[in-house]
Amino acid sequence: MGRHLVDLSVEECWALLETAELARIAWNAPAGPELLPVNYVSHEGALWIRTTAHSSIAEQADESPVAIEVDTIDPATHVGWSVVVRGRAEAFYHEDQIPAEVRSLRSWPAGSRPLWIQVTPEQLTGRRLLDD
Repeated sequence: MGRHLVDLSVEECWALLETAELARIAWNAPAGPELLPVNYVSHEGALWIRTTAHSSIAEQADESPVAIEVDTIDPATHVGWSVVVRGRAEAFYHEDQIPAEVRSLRSWPAGSRPLWIQVTPEQLTGRRLLDD
């Protein structure tokens, strides 16, 4: 008996992405790989985040390949899941370009976040760690 990994289907990955609100986004910055936690929402096959207009994500990741990881692990049982979204980021500067269902997304940090980043997946993979 022990823990084992199970690959998730694309449908299972989307279902899990809809249950969370915190992720990590990674991209290639000028000084090397960058990784930041972000709040997000999924909508119609894409992930959306909000940021400031002069953030490193806005300046470096727009129209670039990115990876987003969302996961949860139970510290007591050591079981959980992880989903990785690989795709392209695209910045939107005007709220009227944003679907109404996405506009309610709020970032945990205080302050104005007028810029929206949409990540459209090119690859979606996930795994679940199960206990026998």
